[in-house]
Amino acid sequence: MPAKKGGSRTTKTPIPIMRPSLPSLEVYTKRLRRIWDSRMLSNFGENTQELEMKAQKYLGNTHVRAVSSCDTALILGLAALKIPRGSECIVTPFTFNSTINAIIWNGLRPCFVDIDPLTFNICPDEVEKAISQQTKAIVATHVFGNPCNIRELLRIADEHGLHLVFDAAHAYGSLYKGRKIGSLGEVEAFSLSGTKLVTGGEGGLLATTSAEVVRKIELLRNYGFYGDYNSMYVGLNGKMSELNAALACLTIDTIEAAVKRRNEIASIYREELQDLDGLTFQSIDKQSRCAYKDFGVRIRRKRDQIEKELSANKIQTKRYFLPAHTMPAYVGFQSASLHETERLYSEILCLPIYNEMGDSAVRSVCEAFRKS
Repeated sequence: MPAKKGGSRTTKTPIPIMRPSLPSLEVYTKRLRRIWDSRMLSNFGENTQELEMKAQKYLGNTHVRAVSSCDTALILGLAALKIPRGSECIVTPFTFNSTINAIIWNGLRPCFVDIDPLTFNICPDEVEKAISQQTKAIVATHVFGNPCNIRELLRIADEHGLHLVFDAAHAYGSLYKGRKIGSLGEVEAFSLSGTKLVTGGEGGLLATTSAEVVRKIELLRNYGFYGDYNSMYVGLNGKMSELNAALACLTIDTIEAAVKRRNEIASIYREELQDLDGLTFQSIDKQSRCAYKDFGVRIRRKRDQIEKELSANKIQTKRYFLPAHTMPAYVGFQSASLHETERLYSEILCLPIYNEMGDSAVRSVCEAFRKS
């Protein structure tokens, strides 16, 4: 949705960390009426097909399919690659839990490696050092929508015969050296949950460059069969609801305006806060484009104090991500030093960013930040 740049410059009105941009209820209701009349609530109906076509056109990739969530996309994407159970997947611990869960649900072992402290993304050098005979895949996350060093990851994957999967939950609308995320990887998984630039409330998209993989996905997301109830693979119910697809069809067309506005907001934050001692920003390659699902800053001193002061001014912030290797579910998988990840989490704070956030609200956050 186009941004509203006006508004009163004050911190008395709460400023949320995020706020989804939604179409008018009347416009959404028109689509709901067609769904009600058709009685087609799922099973790859009119809205799901339209959503897939819109995504395919935008990404320049015909191999894009809708699923019930990004979790489902990651689980099915890895399953479609037929990686032997027990194999290792190299992955960053600075990611959402879904990335790790998808690996484990496929009977694979996550092998955590450290991040690049500038980009917050998985470090290619650390990936290469961690490769063993058991390694079969790399699973890389575009953190906050900042594209990974795809060129280096592709080189490493090609040289070592590894699969390359991208958790692109935050990255619909991101560009890597001029090319859209969603047109580059063997498997790329997008989220359409309520916090994303394109939202269906819930839902996901899976993109692949492989015709073979997309054929498997079509089966795996539908119990393993095409329509005859005769399963060719062990699948699951990964179908997207028509109710979610209808909303996503309306929000997906706003992606360029959304990314543009978020980059404007990020520019204001950078301009207003750049001179603060001990504060640094996530590094974005000049030839790439970040979708800025989140805007994270590193604060070397007084992070907790600043967080409390902003909260007192009714400004919501978030520490994101809690490193996966510190969680009870995954502690047994740590296999390397992860100092950069741990240091980043001790310093990071995500500031409010959403499509309809006005310039005055952004500057109010900056003013409160500078006074903290």
